[in-house]
Amino acid sequence: MDLPSVQALDLIKGKFDWIDEIYLESLPEEEIDLTDKTVCLITEWINEPNIYANRTFKRWQIGVEVQIFYKKDSGTTTLDGEIALADLFKRNDWTIDQSKTHIKDPDTGQVTKVFYFSKDLTIERN
Repeated sequence: MDLPSVQALDLIKGKFDWIDEIYLESLPEEEIDLTDKTVCLITEWINEPNIYANRTFKRWQIGVEVQIFYKKDSGTTTLDGEIALADLFKRNDWTIDQSKTHIKDPDTGQVTKVFYFSKDLTIERN
């Protein structure tokens, strides 16, 4: 089974034309100060056993943090796009754990948005 961040990437890749680039785990050095495109960064925030019974775990909880760095001064910050992104995760059995407010980065001037999504995987044992 793929890591949580890879599962999230597979889910959103190519589905949103307002996202110019998607990265896993960290931004490349050359992208850190660029503000001319909308970038999505997916990182893992939870990956652990849960739901215990009979002295063992029955499920595994996975979760990702999805950070959106909007293109500077583009006006592309859209609530419709963010709702569509959250709805895509929801339709694919992810829970929307948190949806943070928009924040303007003091260094780059970019508007950022952060989501936390998670889901429980049932462990099948023989």
